[in-house]
Amino acid sequence: MEKQFLGLELQHVPRGTNKEADDIAKRASKRQLQELGVFEERLFKPLAAPPAGVPTPPQEELPPPPTSGAPACGPTSGARLLLVLEPQEGCWTEEFKVYLLQGTLPEKEEDAERGTRQATTYCMQDDELYRKRPNDVSLRCISREQGCELLTDIQGGDCGHHSSSRTLVGKAFRSGFYWPTTLNNATELVRSCEAC
Repeated sequence: MEKQFLGLELQHVPRGTNKEADDIAKRASKRQLQELGVFEERLFKPLAAPPAGVPTPPQEELPPPPTSGAPACGPTSGARLLLVLEPQEGCWTEEFKVYLLQGTLPEKEEDAERGTRQATTYCMQDDELYRKRPNDVSLRCISREQGCELLTDIQGGDCGHHSSSRTLVGKAFRSGFYWPTTLNNATELVRSCEAC
């Protein structure tokens, strides 16, 4: 929104001197009900419009789709362990695959913006989607169902030792696999395991 103004000045107000606003912000961030007399409105677009006659600065555009296929991946880590698992249709990876290979975005503007922002951390190799890690090692993206199978095998398989959810997640990642709900799935598994 700052691009719509000629000048901008920000002043820091310490929390201690702005207790009421701080309490309202805390309740909103926790999605709690506000006190009586406080009204909450979710804004998705700026309400300020530039004055007439003032040239508007160019709007921030979505990044362009990849031109020569998907970006290159780094070395993979253990990605050949689950080759028996078939790719599943309708999986969370499809949106990223379509964008990286064809540059096609979802129709909703919010989904398109989120998808392009998140797609920078993914790459394609041998028609498989991989998540790039900061250490340049790529993790193979698998479906939630395949991930739950993997966690179950790590947790209670032949060499399983019923470890904590964070330990399970670390082992899944070190094995070379990724899916977005890993920690939630591991927490569910540990809670439902009678041996744990």
